[in-house]
Amino acid sequence: MKTIAILGTGPLPIENDSYSYGSSNRTWHFAKGLLDRGHRVHVIAFRLMRVENGKEISDPEHRKYQDGAFTLDSVDTVKHFYNDAFLEGRIREVGAEILIGVNTFPSARGGRLDLDLPLWADLNGYNMGEVQVRARITGDESAIPHGWYEGLAALCRADVFSAASHPQRYALIGELGAIGRLCGATCGHEFVYVIPNGREDVPVPRGASAIRKELGKEAVLVLWVGSYNYQFDVETLFEGIDAAMKKFPQLHFVSTGGKVDGHNELTFDTFRGRIEKSPRRERYHFLGWIAQEEFERVLRDADFGVSLDAPCYETEIGARNRLTDMMRAGLPIISTEGPEISQDLDDFEAGWRIPTRNTNAFLSALERAVGSPEERARRGRNARAVYEKKYTLAASLQPLFRWVENPTLAPDRRKRPMLLPPPPTGASPHDSGFLNRLRRLGRGAR
Repeated sequence: MKTIAILGTGPLPIENDSYSYGSSNRTWHFAKGLLDRGHRVHVIAFRLMRVENGKEISDPEHRKYQDGAFTLDSVDTVKHFYNDAFLEGRIREVGAEILIGVNTFPSARGGRLDLDLPLWADLNGYNMGEVQVRARITGDESAIPHGWYEGLAALCRADVFSAASHPQRYALIGELGAIGRLCGATCGHEFVYVIPNGREDVPVPRGASAIRKELGKEAVLVLWVGSYNYQFDVETLFEGIDAAMKKFPQLHFVSTGGKVDGHNELTFDTFRGRIEKSPRRERYHFLGWIAQEEFERVLRDADFGVSLDAPCYETEIGARNRLTDMMRAGLPIISTEGPEISQDLDDFEAGWRIPTRNTNAFLSALERAVGSPEERARRGRNARAVYEKKYTLAASLQPLFRWVENPTLAPDRRKRPMLLPPPPTGASPHDSGFLNRLRRLGRGAR
């Protein structure tokens, strides 16, 4: 048994908060998997910013939870998570033998700490691909350097890494090469493992969801899960769904989740704006961020799920949490091609995979899904089988389990990457301070 500290994103699903982000699910993915293997796990999770009526909600409280071998510090981003002394103190206090960062920002925070612990950095999702599509949509290129420097401390410091897909593994190896970590000393050291998004197989709650009770058994529910971020194609989503509604009066669109507070409110508002002009707007149902138990009911009451991506590198290299959740619930899925996990829909006949930005292909898939309950049921069973084979906690975390038993350290540990450039003008104080420490390492100072 090891004592493991995890820096991650909250709220965790066990907190039964109505908000449930992909990054917080990823944190619990790692924590619960390690707990199930008999380790002691301490999580320090920062709370993502929330906005209400256009104003950021202040929540500086440090909340502590404990349940057997699991402990949690739920903390404020600025007051606690950016505070090196706080993080170092808590990690030392619990007697951690290993440090794991889950998601890019927490991994980078781990890379900046003055701790002599083996460090695994999970760079979940392709950060540079996301900031690229964000810059295209908003016309603001300032996110590009921020996206790079946000994760740079992890790239420079971690002993090993995980990616959410095989394409991201190769992108991450390229990033390590770009800063000079692919050197003679590290030749033969395995830097990057693939950890696809996995999910805990929670008990099925009793009773029907509120939306199924409202709409009745005859309604066909197509479900969207989670946030509406820059890489999603809400134009094709609306055009296909609305066209299908003309043909099938029993079809309803149901959405959990919504806008990404403080990060991207544009995509969701654009989608809602299109819907408000539709004569079928009463058949679109936005449930918002709902409690976990009701979310599980909605997942199982839906008839099929949908996930549409824009053509971009983030789509090709990143991952899709909603597909994993839908497979776990035995829900067949219509998804655009691109994300690695979408290939499962073809390989295992677990749904319908379509080209990006193709309304006709989307409409055709919708017609097949709505028109054949038997085919939906067959593909839904296949989706559940894929989850059981590839995306349970135990199946998805095997590389991490092996490493935790014998943590390998990077041969270039404590050395400044030889190709690392100086920070640009305008880099954050956190980035600049970290890079100055790296320069001192290059001169032989600690």
